[in-house]
Amino acid sequence: MTGTALALDETLAKEISNAVCNAMRKTFSVEVVPGPYEIGEGMVSLVGDVTGVIAMVQDQLEATLTLCLTQETVRGLLPQIIGSSIAITHEMAVDAVGEMTNMIFGQIKHDMGDRGFTLKLGIPCVVTGKGHFVSQFHRGKHMIVPFHIDGQLFQIYIALFTPAEKSSGPKLRTAAN
Repeated sequence: MTGTALALDETLAKEISNAVCNAMRKTFSVEVVPGPYEIGEGMVSLVGDVTGVIAMVQDQLEATLTLCLTQETVRGLLPQIIGSSIAITHEMAVDAVGEMTNMIFGQIKHDMGDRGFTLKLGIPCVVTGKGHFVSQFHRGKHMIVPFHIDGQLFQIYIALFTPAEKSSGPKLRTAAN
């Protein structure tokens, strides 16, 4: 790492957009349209039916990447690779979102490596349930990048947590203070 802190900025938003667009084009032969990214702070609840979450870890950084899609979006994508005559099961949708999360993170990791950032891959998990929401309890800054595919919205959410943020939280008073 070059000593430069990773920032939620235009460069990262472009890396996310490129990773998502390339993964969708190469895997599913579909074009997705990225929307304008938003940077915010505090808790966020992301709504979807299938959500992939993966940790992004580095010496001076902890982050999560979250991919939220509707079941309808996943069911629209899968026939591109398994054919339209095969019924799409819940397990197929879960596996597909896990793989999409891995592919997108892999591309982002590669692009960030070109900028001098060395990220370790966490173990992805997939959360499912009609209309579920994922609450991110991260209290620092985050970025949401929306995407549209055939009229369907899905989102990538990245939350960054650095040691500086760890120390800026509430202090516990001890007998020594």
